Amino acid sequence: MESGNAELPIGSLRIGLFTDTYAPQVNGVSVSLQMISEGLKKRGHQVTIFAPKFPGYKDNEPNVMRLPSLKYLNNPPIYVAVLGTPRSTWKLTRRHFDVLHAHSPASVGLLAYLTASTKRLPLIYTYHTSITDYTHYIKFIGNTGIIKYAAAWFSKASTDLGDQIIVPSPKFHRLLLNQKVKQPINVIPNGIDLSMFRAAQNPGALRNRLRLGPEAQILLTVGRMDPEKRLEFIVEAFDLISERVPNAHLVFAGDGSARKGVQDKANAIRAKDRIHFLGMVNRAELPDVFHDADVFLSASTTEVHPISVIEAIASGLPFVAVKDEAFEGMLEDGLNGYEAPLDVRKYANVLADLLPDRERLKKFGEHSLVLSEKYSIEAQVKSLEKLYMEAILQNWRGNFFKRMISQNINHIPTRINRVIRTEIGKLMPRKKKKG
Repeated sequence: MESGNAELPIGSLRIGLFTDTYAPQVNGVSVSLQMISEGLKKRGHQVTIFAPKFPGYKDNEPNVMRLPSLKYLNNPPIYVAVLGTPRSTWKLTRRHFDVLHAHSPASVGLLAYLTASTKRLPLIYTYHTSITDYTHYIKFIGNTGIIKYAAAWFSKASTDLGDQIIVPSPKFHRLLLNQKVKQPINVIPNGIDLSMFRAAQNPGALRNRLRLGPEAQILLTVGRMDPEKRLEFIVEAFDLISERVPNAHLVFAGDGSARKGVQDKANAIRAKDRIHFLGMVNRAELPDVFHDADVFLSASTTEVHPISVIEAIASGLPFVAVKDEAFEGMLEDGLNGYEAPLDVRKYANVLADLLPDRERLKKFGEHSLVLSEKYSIEAQVKSLEKLYMEAILQNWRGNFFKRMISQNINHIPTRINRVIRTEIGKLMPRKKKKG
């Protein structure tokens, strides 16, 4: 994994991405990181991903460095990285990077900070998750006031370790401002390969699997089946509309700690035969699932900027959700779906009113396609590139005199030197020619 001193094209960067969650785990962060990594590499950058070791799993990518880990949760299995021996950590900090980008505040994020501090590198930090919304994962004491207070303190303290902060949505921009985070905050929305979701590869695959005809209306959720997603709320709403919309079916695609509870809830209602659990779905098959559905559903109020919602609207699905700021820009009430209050009867009434109206569903789906256009992975990668370069230049200027004292300016790698001179040249006013 040693990067060496080989020359890369001018403008190319060596980037370290640090995360506590990655393949084979399937969630918004891991999926987003895979797309970001591929997008950066396509644009000529060299990317190394640092993630916890997952026993029994072998990476297909040569640019993934696995760190020693300990098992934290069983269902789904989650492993937390440990920093290793001082010797292995020192070896890691000697690797050459131009910029580091942490996607977690915990152990791997701390390693990113230590590496950035040791090598005097700029550190970007993406705030993916509201830590205070996930304290229930701490066994026994997670919901106590002192733990929530500690989580709020840790959220601010860990975020301020970054030189530049990224949030995927305006919702989290406002959250960090309320927490009085001092570092600059940049809103860069998540992106996906839009072309992948524009059409199904195998139209009718989901309906054939479930033995449903074209008259059946499929209500779909995709993603982790964990308590904060409020999937039992969706089952309750479906129960209320099951007789009013007798051709409706509810489909859950995903897995997680709450799956058994949701299944138990589903088995207790009258329309249990019209509720289907697909389990984990291969990402390549997701477009087929989305294109066989009629409406995408969410009842969560802890989202940031969910990849699954972008995929749904990119597939042309209407969207009905419990009102939450995370869907700003993805859901326009009355145009591509509806925002409902966190009231199961009102949520059910919205669905019951919408589903029989095929013309409205069609118009909503068309508007979803329009809204999805701004969420391409290409746009996200270009925004990241720009921020990386700004952070590198800011870091270089901030440490200029220290570097002049500690080492000769000519020791700065030629590639970075050229990039810096080019960028500074753009900032400097040009002298007017005489005559």
